[in-house]
Amino acid sequence: MAENDYNGSVDCEMLIEIRQDHMEKAETPRPTSTTQRQSVEPNDERGQRRRAILDAARTRFAQKGYEATTMAEIAEGSRLAVGTLYKFFKDKRDLYQTLVAETVQDFERRLIDALREPQDDELGQLHHFIDLGSEMFFEHLPIVRVYFSETGAAFLYATAGLEDDAFLSYRRILVALADTLQRGIEKGIFVDIDPNVLAIGLEGVHNAFLTALVRDPNSYTQAQIADYTKRVFFDTVLKR
Repeated sequence: MAENDYNGSVDCEMLIEIRQDHMEKAETPRPTSTTQRQSVEPNDERGQRRRAILDAARTRFAQKGYEATTMAEIAEGSRLAVGTLYKFFKDKRDLYQTLVAETVQDFERRLIDALREPQDDELGQLHHFIDLGSEMFFEHLPIVRVYFSETGAAFLYATAGLEDDAFLSYRRILVALADTLQRGIEKGIFVDIDPNVLAIGLEGVHNAFLTALVRDPNSYTQAQIADYTKRVFFDTVLKR
């Protein structure tokens, strides 16, 4: 199958390998990538200028799309000279990639944290995961819509460049989700199906609503997305 024909499904064997590697290295701090280091901004004038540029770019990209937006318009939105933008970002593509990287990192950090927060049981953790993910769909929808238009949801499969990082973040979310499901299976909460398969199923249902929002932001409310995802998924996996 050619890469462009890939249907977005995740190879379970590869996910199992990543999950096993994740468990082996769970106690080892993950090195900070260049992109992650850049996303941590100092609380000074330079950091404030960089933030203003990113905020202006996010607004303009959401309004006009990536291709139609110029650096001059971003400079106007940030109330800085065009030349100042190039002191922070080498070009418009660099600026766009930084915005996408920040979004991907935010999804990964907050969703994995949601699965680690104390709850009554793993079912409670999954409820929290779905609620937070639904909230984040709307929070990040402007830049996600730009990203979808540029890449066709490339985070669902490995491609060259920045999308590789997005793909790995997506995989790490699936690993954390599978770990939670495995604990629930062992406690008799969920049906005894490969937790990697269940993780893919939950994310598949949930992300289908994100795709719907990209096409039509008024298609579903945040509450509807959370409720429908839970009803579709839990009706299948809860052990009765």
